[in-house]
Amino acid sequence: MFLKRVFTVLISAGVFAEITCERCDRTKIGNEYYKRQLIATIDGYPTGIVVDPRTEHIFFILHKRNYTKGIHLLKHGSLGIKELPVSDDIIGQCVAIDKINNIIYIGTNQGLITYDYSRTEISAERPIGDDDVRSIFIDRTDNQMYITTGTNHEIFRFVNGSAAVKRYEKIPKAYSFILDSKGNAFYEYVDGRLYFFSVDFYEPIQYKGFTRELKYVLRLNNNDEAIVAVKGSLFRLFTKSILPVKIGQLGFKITGMAFDHKSNIIIGTKGKIYRYKPIDTNDPCPPEDYFMTSI
Repeated sequence: MFLKRVFTVLISAGVFAEITCERCDRTKIGNEYYKRQLIATIDGYPTGIVVDPRTEHIFFILHKRNYTKGIHLLKHGSLGIKELPVSDDIIGQCVAIDKINNIIYIGTNQGLITYDYSRTEISAERPIGDDDVRSIFIDRTDNQMYITTGTNHEIFRFVNGSAAVKRYEKIPKAYSFILDSKGNAFYEYVDGRLYFFSVDFYEPIQYKGFTRELKYVLRLNNNDEAIVAVKGSLFRLFTKSILPVKIGQLGFKITGMAFDHKSNIIIGTKGKIYRYKPIDTNDPCPPEDYFMTSI
């Protein structure tokens, strides 16, 4: 609790004291404290959360009960959430932002397509490839784009910014993966376990302490650190240890996670999307600057 409210209380005849009450919830993640802000309520749960650093708009995939209900867009400061108008025969499965070239990529069951905020509908007349794209990762170091495809979850790298792809041999298959600036790979293999492949070693190494039934939400934060969400907890992954380090406990199941350019953490769970904003010691309770929206 952090926002101070001062009350004057009579202790004895002619003697008054000031009692300070703190009214701002804060959550410790790593070595920092964050304020939680509810920015959207949704009917379902979000995965694949991505933040556009140019606009602060948020993309996510909405899941309702036993089916997936497309890719949705929450615009910064908006009063509503809208579903991206992908054609009926195309299933949107992931989003990635190429901030260097100002391109928004959508991975679908029929290849990669691009999205423009000004367009009222998206066509796939000229998709990039025809693969079933399950996930996309854009390397911050060289802006190379990697995709995970098909039911086998094989990984391919685009060659020199062209539409040609080459198999990424270092990791043959993965549900999701990330690369840090040193070239260390962190990934969830198709056996349901979490691994890292360090540039200092010759083979992948499995992290210990997680059960294989869990689904991981794996992201790089703004400090080039690998962060994984498991159930309601956040862990940091290292390449010098097979034991993840717990850095936070949020108290609910995490289904989506993203880090924006302001060091905020966007967290999705059933029915809600939160923003965790770093608390400035000079401004202990930052004001709400999102309209709370719902779908």
